[in-house]
Amino acid sequence: MCVPTYSQEFEIKNGVNIQASYYNGGRVNMGWELMKTYPEIEAVRIEIEPYRVNQARTWIMEAHDHGYQVIATYHDSQQLGSDSRQELNKAAEWWKNNYKSLSSTGPVIINVMNEWGSHKISAKEYAEAYNEAIETIRTVYPGHLIVDVPGFGQATRIAADAYPLMEDKKLSLSVHIYTSAVNVEKQRWLSHEDLSYLNASGAKCMVGEFSDDSLGGADWCGLVDLCYEAGWPLFGWAWNGDGRGMNMIEPHWDDQPFASTYSATELMEVITNKLAGIPCYSQADADCELNLIGEICDDENVYTINDRYNENCHCEGVFAADLNSDKVDIDLIIYPNPVSDGREITIEFFKIFSNGQINIINSMGQTLMSQTVNQDQDRVTINTSQLHSGIYWASFYNDQEVLASKAFIVI
Repeated sequence: MCVPTYSQEFEIKNGVNIQASYYNGGRVNMGWELMKTYPEIEAVRIEIEPYRVNQARTWIMEAHDHGYQVIATYHDSQQLGSDSRQELNKAAEWWKNNYKSLSSTGPVIINVMNEWGSHKISAKEYAEAYNEAIETIRTVYPGHLIVDVPGFGQATRIAADAYPLMEDKKLSLSVHIYTSAVNVEKQRWLSHEDLSYLNASGAKCMVGEFSDDSLGGADWCGLVDLCYEAGWPLFGWAWNGDGRGMNMIEPHWDDQPFASTYSATELMEVITNKLAGIPCYSQADADCELNLIGEICDDENVYTINDRYNENCHCEGVFAADLNSDKVDIDLIIYPNPVSDGREITIEFFKIFSNGQINIINSMGQTLMSQTVNQDQDRVTINTSQLHSGIYWASFYNDQEVLASKAFIVI
């Protein structure tokens, strides 16, 4: 159980992630007016590629103008999961050179670097690298820092073991929770045990990213519930800018960067429910005739977070204790998984009766390899020598439609 063991002296509010760097030179309409209709969102975590400083000043200014707390994250898409100490120091120097400019329109909480550190880095190496980087940042910034857990925000044991070795304790460790989140050391999906490592460390903690990416077996929803109960700040992925379709609003900036109006996608309710603390798979009591909580009650007041619980309504609702057990069968079997760098993996097909292709996709949604699959094949082999350590997805496509997808790990 993820139980708080600290007093959070510095309040980080709940919010959403924004990734605007890749679209139209970062010149986009953020959709602030729509965001303001969701009181669950009180903060934004803005990912900034190192070449987007000028545009980032505009994003930060607009966020403050609309009353949001701002976390700014150094993000280098080429260095996700990197163990390069040089790259972490580069991020620290970037903050040293740009913090004053970025914070000129209002307070900015520094998230040192997005997803630095792999599943392989040692706790000692992780702590030593951050000790050096933080020393540089402290020359310009005395405030609270956010440090991403290594292994794409998932290797919690490494971060927990590193925390006692970290000289500056004015920070929060940030975990990233998705269905694809894994514990590589134990070769299993992320679980409550992994959150307990952070809890036991005594560090302040938060969830810097979370979403249902439907590409793995981790119970993302239940894990986020535990963190909410522990008082950890939560940041959903993503308001807009995700390259794989996890956007809370549409149209996507890649299609219409200056859309005059936006509408909510289905992900909006998924994320805002978690920010509001609504447990997984809640349902109304019998008096509500099995309608989902929030569907039929209206207290005729201005919309507030409490309306999601139907407070002051006749159908107050109860919450189902059982987690969702309806699992979609995966029609791909991948082995060995995890696979050592350079070895081959075998992908077997089940219930697939047509021609198509297997694509190997990285965490940025980029297709790295493709292989044609004929109807009479039941398996293919893929050489992983060109893949770095990390999480990838094998997806079977037919007529541009994804029929099956499964994650695998390269270590």
